[in-house]
Amino acid sequence: MRRAATALIFGFALLMIFWVYMMHTLTIVQRLAVVDVVEGRAEVLVHGRGDPVPLEVGRLVRAGDLVRTGPGSAVELRWVGWAGGMRIRIDHDTRFWVTRSIINKSAGEGEARLRVDLGKVWLRLRQALTGKSKFEVETPTVVAAVRGTVFSVAVTGDGTSEIEVFEGKVGIAGRDGAATTLTAGSRTAIAPGQQTVETQPLTPEELDEWQKRACLIGPFLEVASPTDGVLLDEASCAVSGRAEPGSQVFVNGSRVELSKKGEFSVTVPLAAGVNTIVVTARDAANREVTVVRTVPRVADLESDEQ
Repeated sequence: MRRAATALIFGFALLMIFWVYMMHTLTIVQRLAVVDVVEGRAEVLVHGRGDPVPLEVGRLVRAGDLVRTGPGSAVELRWVGWAGGMRIRIDHDTRFWVTRSIINKSAGEGEARLRVDLGKVWLRLRQALTGKSKFEVETPTVVAAVRGTVFSVAVTGDGTSEIEVFEGKVGIAGRDGAATTLTAGSRTAIAPGQQTVETQPLTPEELDEWQKRACLIGPFLEVASPTDGVLLDEASCAVSGRAEPGSQVFVNGSRVELSKKGEFSVTVPLAAGVNTIVVTARDAANREVTVVRTVPRVADLESDEQ
């Protein structure tokens, strides 16, 4: 009897351990990033090893992956389902790792750990994190902890980390003791072995550079068609693309509906001559991103020439 009871208890304990493991597996899931933009030459090493694979729009990037960009290249990533609108632009000649990216579906809490070995990245996590959610960016000299902000992290050839904050706050912890909190419009640089931190305001040139990062300051917007300057002979054309879910999209001033994935498609009439199509995405804070396409009608142009 004792052996049977012991075996029963042991089996029940194993069943409970398996159940807890399965519930944890179903609750804690990996959060994926999707490639939205590729400029020039970029590649990914899956789990940081093996042969590099060329990056293409639509490819998924997972925890453990190493993204590398070449000269004159850039990549933009968007985290799938991240409520804070997490997006990253990876600059040229950069080595960027996704070391951890998970979400606890039952608690609604997420964790992301990223690493920059060399080069520069611009990051956006606009919605403030809650509870035990974490978002950290590591470099050889610092760990930047974020609750909700727009900022950049760069690592130079000598290992110096440079952090700029355009919006929000970023807590900086140097590996050799330096620590501070950067606020909007400030920057700092921490070299290997540095134990103190000095902060400076962003220069006008740096602020101008930030204004070029519309994809991070405003909502994401991509116009797939029409391409700029395409010649058409129809009386109308389809305007389609993707925008950040939750934003409002307008085509030539008229609002269009977004799907759950942020996709839109609408047909607009084309007048005689050269047409200008203006697509605008606007987020809840009235920040806007605009894409302009010029579309001439071939038939009308030929008749005008005659």
